[in-house]
Amino acid sequence: MKLFKSQIQDYEVVGMFNKITGEQVTTSRICHNVSKKEATQRMKSYVQTTYADTLDLHRPIKINVKASH
Repeated sequence: MKLFKSQIQDYEVVGMFNKITGEQVTTSRICHNVSKKEATQRMKSYVQTTYADTLDLHRPIKINVKASH
């Protein structure tokens, strides 16, 4: 029996991070039919693979998730 039901829906996800040069980058995506936790994980994975060469590893990746209307 599952105590907590994860809400499966569409989420708008915004990732904010810094490049090695110090430039702050903001990128957004829509994740369809996923839980909030999975949307966060997908954005983090997307940022790490897409910006692997320029991502500043000493600064955190900030991710905001909100339900898409």
